Amino acid sequence: MKKIRVFLMTGLTLVGLASLGWADEPITNWLVNPEGPLARQVRSNFFFAMVMIMPFLFLAEGLLLYAIIRFKAKPGGRAAAFHENLRLEVLWTVIPALTLAITAVPTYQTMRAMEVPPKSDLVVGVIGHQFFWEYRYPKQGVQFAEEALVVPAGKVVTLNLSSVDVVHSWWVPAFGVKQDANPGRITHAWFQAERPGHYKGQCAELCGKLHAKMFIDVQVVTPEEFEQWILKKKGVSLPPDTTRKS
Repeated sequence: MKKIRVFLMTGLTLVGLASLGWADEPITNWLVNPEGPLARQVRSNFFFAMVMIMPFLFLAEGLLLYAIIRFKAKPGGRAAAFHENLRLEVLWTVIPALTLAITAVPTYQTMRAMEVPPKSDLVVGVIGHQFFWEYRYPKQGVQFAEEALVVPAGKVVTLNLSSVDVVHSWWVPAFGVKQDANPGRITHAWFQAERPGHYKGQCAELCGKLHAKMFIDVQVVTPEEFEQWILKKKGVSLPPDTTRKS
């Protein structure tokens, strides 16, 4: 019965993880539907790394099962006398090392892309608090907290992150972005969302008792809607003809 319970719990855990990976909510769709060039590069690098390392997993597990079945203890059996094979040891050291070297190339390129953004179209200051996010648009003169971050579609958004208390982490999986917000220093991240929509994230650094409730909402709108939103935030009244469709 104990083995059956363990098997069932393992199965339910795998089903739960699979459902999260294929859910429609933007917080979990990075693997299925990444948003923007950076997220697509992160996904491509993930799949490449998986293809490179999975043969080693299958080989090791296959050899383990073979050894368990083929060399199980038998009455009167004698243990093997050999204890080393130099060529085999060199082989299983060199091949994984070469695989890691090959995998490191696209991984470095992806990490470099995260660190060096294209020319920025919008700069937003992100400040972590226990337990909410504050956003500042310095060029637009807009500042608010505990609301959705609003950005224009198709534009490169640069984030300057910091914190006023403890370490937080701004994480929106759909954008391929997860960057720590540290007190006393500024870190940087960027993304480019190509399609309007509502995207979710969460603080990814354990920051206190309400860490699990420190959600992130990002509203991607058209550039025209973004300009109108900025004016509304600044309290500027829009003339009637600016909102009329041509």
